[in-house]
Amino acid sequence: MNIGRNSLLSNIEKTRLEMIHLAHQYGYSNPSVVLCSQRLDLLLNVYNNTTTKH
Repeated sequence: MNIGRNSLLSNIEKTRLEMIHLAHQYGYSNPSVVLCSQRLDLLLNVYNNTTTKH
């Protein structure tokens, strides 16, 4: 299960960095930034759900 958790954490960090980069490039209200933020929220929800069940 640690491999799945590590992969999820890696995706969270990658998406977070992508969002920061996009926000600096286009501004916080740009649709690309909002979409990336929503993907990050989804990943964080998945992580939260997997860690609270155990």
